[in-house]
Amino acid sequence: MAITESQLFEGVSQRFITRIANASEEQNYKAGSIIFKRGESASHFYVLVSGEVRGEMGAEETLAVDKPGEIFGWSAMVAPYAYTGTARCVRDTQVIKISRDLIEEVINEHPAEGLAVLKNLAAIIASRLRFAYEQLMPEA
Repeated sequence: MAITESQLFEGVSQRFITRIANASEEQNYKAGSIIFKRGESASHFYVLVSGEVRGEMGAEETLAVDKPGEIFGWSAMVAPYAYTGTARCVRDTQVIKISRDLIEEVINEHPAEGLAVLKNLAAIIASRLRFAYEQLMPEA
């Protein structure tokens, strides 16, 4: 299951993961489909099951998500809750769609594990920022 492979859920119990999995939904998208657009209100984030999604900011492709368990749409978990890019499917893609309300509810039920999720989220965001900086300022 893609959720168990996700860096976001490292260090949490099977009970925590099962609670998330039981209340989230699987969705399928065809190649070329847009999952969300930059600037839209962000109420869900996504875990990749299969396929490939590219993040786009304007005309620039900024990030490829192509490994099962990778998350995207994390803006749903960080104020001001608006997507910072457009997510476009490069190939037919399957995702798990998780609502912010659900994750907040489960974090409140299990605060210690919730802290692990938030630390993992911070690490994911930091990694993506490093990638963006490397794209903008390649070493000479």
